[in-house]
Amino acid sequence: MQIQRRGDTHHDWTLYEGQSRVGIEWYFRDATALGVHAMLYELAPGASEGEHRHLSGAVDSCSAESSDEMYIVTRGEIVFSGDGEERVLAAGDAAYAPAGMRHGVRNASAEPAELVLVFGPSRREAAA
Repeated sequence: MQIQRRGDTHHDWTLYEGQSRVGIEWYFRDATALGVHAMLYELAPGASEGEHRHLSGAVDSCSAESSDEMYIVTRGEIVFSGDGEERVLAAGDAAYAPAGMRHGVRNASAEPAELVLVFGPSRREAAA
C-alpha cells in the first residue's frame, strides 16, 4: 500500500509562461502504472497555467507525447481557455482538452482556486 499525504510532493512552478507560480501536488508521479497522472493545482488570485498543448511531433508542443487532459474544479472558480474560447468554471465543474488543443487555466477571481488535473495518453491516437 502506498499513501501520499498532501504536501509530500508540493512544488511551486511557473508553467508555460503563465502568470505567477502554481502550487502543484503530483500524486504518485513515479509509482503509478495506471496510464494516467493526477495533480492538484492551487491557483492564487491572478495565477495562471499559461496556454499550451500536448501533441506528439508538433514544434510548439510542451511534451513529447500526445495527451488528453481533464480539469476538475474543487474550490473557487477558474477561467478555462480552449482553442480561443473562454469559459468560467466553478467548484464541481470540469473541462476536457483533447490532445492538440491549445488550452490553459487562470484564476481571475479574488479568491484562491483549486483543481484536480488528470492527464494521460490520447485514446484517439492510441486507436489510430
